[in-house]
Amino acid sequence: MLGAIKHFSALTGLIALKRFRKRLPLRIVGVAMYLRDFRSILTKEKPTGMSELHDLQLCADDFGLSEGIDLAIIDLIQRARLTATSCMMAGPSLPIHVDPLRSLHDHVDIGLHLTFTDLKPLGTMPRTCPSSEPLPLKVLMARSFTGGVDYSEIKAEIGRQVDAFEMFFGFPPDFVDGHQHVHLLPPIRKALFEHYREGRLTTGTAIRNCADTIPAIFGRGIEVPKTLFIAALSFGLAHTARRLGVPVNDSFRGVTAFDASRPLRPVFSRFLDGASQTPLLMCHPGLPDFEPHSTDVIAAARVQEYSYLSSDAFAADLAAANARLRCRPR
Repeated sequence: MLGAIKHFSALTGLIALKRFRKRLPLRIVGVAMYLRDFRSILTKEKPTGMSELHDLQLCADDFGLSEGIDLAIIDLIQRARLTATSCMMAGPSLPIHVDPLRSLHDHVDIGLHLTFTDLKPLGTMPRTCPSSEPLPLKVLMARSFTGGVDYSEIKAEIGRQVDAFEMFFGFPPDFVDGHQHVHLLPPIRKALFEHYREGRLTTGTAIRNCADTIPAIFGRGIEVPKTLFIAALSFGLAHTARRLGVPVNDSFRGVTAFDASRPLRPVFSRFLDGASQTPLLMCHPGLPDFEPHSTDVIAAARVQEYSYLSSDAFAADLAAANARLRCRPR
């Protein structure tokens, strides 16, 4: 018996060796192509065949949170400097500026920015939010991974926010994402996909995928640990979405430190480079001289982003990266 086992092991080892030798050239080519693309990201050199113009979706988050944010986003849309914006249904300024935004729908995608932090839920959630106050992000994350949120309440709140969007705008959201990326958390993600399965949301509404390739993340070198963590939370989302026929982006960019004391252009311009099929870049612009929302801790960074996005420097950086702002096909 021992001799038979040794003979079988030797035979399988020989077969594996032959297969490895047969596939070795392909493996070498694959590794070489990977290293070439990784080097091109690090050095900002484009591999052969990537010099053509590539499309880029640029989405401004948090419409409805404050007047300064809303007016900045509307202005940038009118300047053709944005392709999308995501709206907070509980945002205090949304009812004031919904009409001007709706009138721009031919030029911009308008999506639903799901909120479970910073703003109160639209309905009661006694087991998840007993005080009716929004949960801090760290608390929501901890409870999401330990069974501390009620699935039925999460699903119902998503439904209320979808209903509110359609009431405000008169059409379904072009896409759905989450404030502070909460749509990636397991119970919220599960409930969101259930709305697709039940037909409450359709394949005309895309979902934001917050993942990018590891070489791209390290190559840009911008907030790498934070970006990797968000990408890890996104694991499996694109696969589930595609199985349901729901569109998703294949590259996600725009994670920053929100540090207004540091120059923004060297950071943001790196997000423009590197082609993919459906790249999505998020931003958070806002105007100065307006009272920020009480929860808005990045107000200064918003002003800095607006200043850059409305500038000639941004247009020059787009041209240098061979990038063109274009909405997602509807």
